[in-house]
Amino acid sequence: MRSAYEAPNGAGNLALESAPASRPFTVLVADDDQEMLDAIAGVLLAQGCRVITAVDGRDALEKALQVRPDLVITDLLMPLIDGIGLAKALRADALTASARIVLCSGVSENSVRPLFSAYDGFLQKPYELDDLHQVLGKVRVR
Repeated sequence: MRSAYEAPNGAGNLALESAPASRPFTVLVADDDQEMLDAIAGVLLAQGCRVITAVDGRDALEKALQVRPDLVITDLLMPLIDGIGLAKALRADALTASARIVLCSGVSENSVRPLFSAYDGFLQKPYELDDLHQVLGKVRVR
């Protein structure tokens, strides 16, 4: 299982528009579904991002504190720490509080918002890669 992906320099536009020239736009993707991780990583790599993956919330939190990603895309239902627990921990830590967060879930956004509302984007599963592109376009620049 791969845990980090590197994009070629200069590929895509998300990284070039959103991160300092000294480092690529870094995205942490957390999902316990390896196929989903690979699909999202492929989209992000095509846009020139550095992609770090995690298969559970605890792994994602540890990696986030180490790499300080620009964006975190997380499934809500994961082992050890769920997506909402991960998002709350990210917002509570000064090292990761400014990371943009996209939540992914099979339940509606209206069901999630009362539990946690400090996120930047939401993808309801199942979603198409075009939906991912749209959300990325909305959250890439604050």
